[in-house]
Order: sequence, then C-alpha cells, then structure tokens
Amino acid sequence: MRLRRSLWALSLALLVPALVVLALRAFVGDLFLVDSRSMEPVLHGDPEDGDRVFVRFERRPLLERFDLVVLERPGERAPIVKRVVGLPGETVQLSGGDLYVGGRLLEGDVRRAPWVPVFDSRLHALDALFHFDRPRWSESEGGAWRIDGRGARGVFARLRPRLQDDFLLPDGKRVEGRNPVNDAAVELELRPAASFGTFLVRLSEEGDLFWAELSRGDEGRLRARLVRATRTAAGDSAPEVLGVTEVELGDEPWIRVRFSNRDNELALDVAGRTGCLRHRYPRNSPTPRTPDGGMIHALPRIELGGDELDLELRHVRVERDTTWFSLGRFGVDEPEVLGPDELFLLGDNSAESRDSREWGPIPLSAVIGMPQSVLWPRSRARDL
Repeated sequence: MRLRRSLWALSLALLVPALVVLALRAFVGDLFLVDSRSMEPVLHGDPEDGDRVFVRFERRPLLERFDLVVLERPGERAPIVKRVVGLPGETVQLSGGDLYVGGRLLEGDVRRAPWVPVFDSRLHALDALFHFDRPRWSESEGGAWRIDGRGARGVFARLRPRLQDDFLLPDGKRVEGRNPVNDAAVELELRPAASFGTFLVRLSEEGDLFWAELSRGDEGRLRARLVRATRTAAGDSAPEVLGVTEVELGDEPWIRVRFSNRDNELALDVAGRTGCLRHRYPRNSPTPRTPDGGMIHALPRIELGGDELDLELRHVRVERDTTWFSLGRFGVDEPEVLGPDELFLLGDNSAESRDSREWGPIPLSAVIGMPQSVLWPRSRARDL
C-alpha cells in the first residue's frame, strides 16, 4: 500500500510539471532555435549554436513598425524571425538601401530599427579601423588616446576601409560585410585641455561632407556647429553652416558626443543634451564619378580630428543604420501596396536574408507570436 502511494506521488510529481510545460507551449509561448543568419546581429543564427529565443504566442497581435515577429511559412521546417517594415494598407519600397513608406523616408523621432554596431574601441584597437599620424596620436591611460595637434591644422584619424555592412556580435566579435552602406553614427568621449582647439566629427554620404564642430565657447560652455560642404570634381564647395548652439558643461571631465546622419537627418548630442542640434536636408548631392563609374560615396566616410587640438579621446563607437538591399522583386523595382491584412517583413542582415523581397507580402495570419528574450546560451541571454 505504501509503495503504491509512493508510486502515485512520484507519478504526480512528474506529470504535473509536464502538463504545465505542455499548457505553456500550447497557450503562452515556446522556445525556438534561430538557425539562420538573417537577423544578425540582433539574433545570432546557427543550426547548432544559435540563440534560443522565447516566443510569446499571439495570433493577430497589434504590431508596430520594426517589431520582431515569428511566422510560419509553407515548406519551412521551423518558424522564422523577421522584422516588420510595412504595415497593412501601406505602400513600401526599398531604394538605395533606404526604406520609403508612402513614397517618403521616415522622419523625426519615429521608431526605427536599432543602430547596428560596427566598431567599439573598448573591444578593438582604435588603429584597427582608423588610420592616423602616430606622432600626433599617442595611447594614454585607460584605453584613451592623446591628440597633440597644437600648431597644426587638419590632424585627423580616418576610417581605413569603406563603411560596409559589418557588425559586432553580442560577444564583441567583429564580422566583416561586403556591401557599402549609407547612414552612420559616431559616439565618443572627449577630455579637452585648456587650449582644446577645434574638434570635428565628419561624416560623408555620396557627394556631401557633414561635420559637427566643437570649440570653447563662453566660460564653462562648449560651442557647437553643424556644417555641410559638397564635394565636386573641382573640389569642396564653400561650407554651409546649418546650425549653431552653446552647451553648458557640467563637472564631468569627459564630454560625451554623438553625431549621426540617418534618413537625411543630422543629429548632434553633446554632454547629455540629446539633439542639441538637428537639421533635415532634402537629398544628397551626387558623387563625382571616377572613370570606372565607381565611388557611390565620397571617401573617407568618417573622420575624427581638427585644428590646434589638445585633448584626449576614448570610447569611440561606430554604428550604421540597418540597410535594406535591393534584392528580389517585391517592393524593389516599384512600390508594393499592402492589403488590409498584409505585412512586409525583412531580415536585418539584409544581404543574407530571404524575406518579403522574394516572397512578397505576408498575411497577418502567418504570424504566430513575438520574440521576447534570448534565454540560451546564458552568455548571450538578453531581452529583445
């Protein structure tokens, strides 16, 4: 009798957790292996070592642009993760790596796909990506670099290769891409000496050169300017000042600076002031073509430096916008009009993704849920 009760108790102890797991899988969510590279670096995909993602089941969810979704497709052995770029009833098109909705680029502070990290000097040596004059640049303490450009003009570190669809994995490993990309952002920290000079962060796109210029302002303030020049076959045009402001500096010795250009909008953040200068421009100037027809963008794409400099630099981070390459036939050669229950879905790792460019619009009914977090391996565990 006692043995029978023990067996019954053991059966319940095993059965109840199993039923709970089955109920969770049937009604709440489940764990899925990401086995393709189409969503790198947001999700690491590999048939053996890919991210295990918890997906919350949600039929006909209320979706926003750039949400991650999991869908089922006929002929696929497992569910697929993609990003929503087009919503029901919209007209979408991919051109020049950019997304157009209703014939226009996205504007202002609307939600976008996350920036893609390309380089971080806390993980890789600064001279692995930038070329500079060693006598003027020297390594300092804590991974910082001292720039001594006193008495000199045009002391710059320049991006070595072209800006391509590279990315950093969650573990910091850098994966090199093959395709040129457009929009970029640079983030760094400065510690100026008394003389300081004029520091510039330059970004080029097609035939345009944009820069954020920082110099000493009134007592305890930093003067910032946004400037644009156009590169022509005859040389650079006269600089056009797009905006000027002064920023109050606090007691922190290091000044955080971020300068970005995305969807034809420049944004400068300085010392905690987000968007202290912004400017939207209608289009880029065409690049002066080389004899072989190359050079989509003016080079170099990124420059750090300036005139009469005396400062330290650290925590340099380069990011790029998600670039949607014109592969496939849907939403590429001409706008794609979505039906009232259709989505346009793309993979972040655009050059390695099969998605709506090839398949066409996806019915909303194909979405089975939304990824919530990476649960395994533990070294890559994170919320999405």
